[in-house]
Amino acid sequence: MSFRLPPPGLIFILVLSVFIIVPIGIHFNSNLEKCNNQNYTPPKYVSFQDFDLGFDVSSVVINNLNKTVVGAGNSSEIYILDLGGKKDYPILQTEFKGFRSLDVNEEIGYLAGGTTDGSVVLWQSDKSSKNGWSEDYIIFPEKQSEKVSSIDISRSGKLIGASSNNTILIWEHSESGNGWKLRYRIFSGHSGREVFALVFGNDDQTLFTVGNDKLIKTWNLGTQNTMNNGDEVSSYKNSWPINSLVFRADNNELIFGTNNGQIKVWNTQEQPETAREFIGEHDSQPVNTLTISEEGKLLVSGSNDNQIKLWNLCSKKTFKTLSEHKGSVRSVDISSDQIHIVSGSLDRKIIIWKREEK
Repeated sequence: MSFRLPPPGLIFILVLSVFIIVPIGIHFNSNLEKCNNQNYTPPKYVSFQDFDLGFDVSSVVINNLNKTVVGAGNSSEIYILDLGGKKDYPILQTEFKGFRSLDVNEEIGYLAGGTTDGSVVLWQSDKSSKNGWSEDYIIFPEKQSEKVSSIDISRSGKLIGASSNNTILIWEHSESGNGWKLRYRIFSGHSGREVFALVFGNDDQTLFTVGNDKLIKTWNLGTQNTMNNGDEVSSYKNSWPINSLVFRADNNELIFGTNNGQIKVWNTQEQPETAREFIGEHDSQPVNTLTISEEGKLLVSGSNDNQIKLWNLCSKKTFKTLSEHKGSVRSVDISSDQIHIVSGSLDRKIIIWKREEK
């Protein structure tokens, strides 16, 4: 029995198809396995416990290490509550009139706060403390003229960024252990408009910012210490001002909420920059806050419509609306194990939502 080889041109095409088609198929199947609506059952949450703090709550964050929630607002005091609703933790006393923004990096052990008078404050974790944080705090010397509307700690914990009005300041932790120093300044980065939110990317070199000029901007934090409008690497222009922002690290996606209630997705690696996916909306009310689960399948949003909505990122649809708040929802967070969602509102309450057991 004889066997004839195919022509050389056909062999080249067959070999090339192995290197092109097979990797694409593997990537496609990998994404299906990671986020398949058929094998993802959205969790159900119910109101578990609420706390009336006596002041408007502007920011809440979860400390997953000791299962607590940190809440702040129009008060000099920062409250720390147990996610299980059992323990009473000492509050953090400060000299400031109030706080607009909070962020926590549990691995490094930092709690950062942006005040209503333009200061940035930092606590360090303290295992000997009953509430998990040091009683003393660091006040960064560079003070802004207005409230710090957004604050973010990079994944490495090396950088802390804060926005106030149209200025962005970024501090870097000194490797020599001499504390923090101002590393970057971005002036009028959004054409003199207010910067509503900022978030670091996967590394300490990339920063994303949004504001009421309807733009998402990408900044490269390299050797240029001072930047201005026009120095950004790229930008995406939306039809409405953008209020809130989260970075979906595994997919290199920015999910953002707009002033007219829409929630969209921008893939930062696509050119030209387009927000190709529309997730949903909050009845034309501003989306003030967003948070995403650790495995990237559950999105939580809060709005001026007093509602919290839960979104299945596999199907790009909402599956639950939580309506216990009587005022605008200003901040939401979700625990790493997805058992709890916390929310803070202008109705002066923090609500802890608990996932129903299967």
